[in-house]
Amino acid sequence: MISDYFSRIDDSKEFTYPLRDGELVDFRPVRPDDKEIIQKGMLALSTESRYFRFFSPILKLSDAQLHNFTEIDQHHHVAWIALADNGPGHQGVGIARFIRIENQPTVAEFGMVVIDSYQHRGVGTILLAVLDRIASIKGIEILRGFVLTENLVMGSWLGRLGAVGVYENDHYRMDLTVRGGLFPLTDW
Repeated sequence: MISDYFSRIDDSKEFTYPLRDGELVDFRPVRPDDKEIIQKGMLALSTESRYFRFFSPILKLSDAQLHNFTEIDQHHHVAWIALADNGPGHQGVGIARFIRIENQPTVAEFGMVVIDSYQHRGVGTILLAVLDRIASIKGIEILRGFVLTENLVMGSWLGRLGAVGVYENDHYRMDLTVRGGLFPLTDW
């Protein structure tokens, strides 16, 4: 059962898992040498996907952003990447992270993005399950994401997972209770 599989994930063990269509994808913690993979992933995102993730239509990440996204402690700032198992150059297809909120140690802000050609295939669901499991291990009780009001797919998906949304400043703050095992999910 998929929930049993994800209950065995720890905060450092990489794994390969099939998407809904059977394609194998590798999942592992982000490393400092992932800068090029992440920058190439940005180029594979549509303008809309970049806007939904960064609330801005940025074209590429700055050196400072790449440093912040890859030079992390995997404790207060956790990030995992999904890589095409057989793709050219082990292409990055998605990434998810959370950062513990300093004055609220049981709450972490999370963000995620999946390149357009891999959306709606299960990559985001698996990445969120990994974040949920690791957050549980690290004592985080709430994963908090921010979603633009026009990002109906993400808002609806998080709502189906039980996230509670509060509208503020043209976006929703979505709080998802950490369970330590999101599966089984109805939309898997």
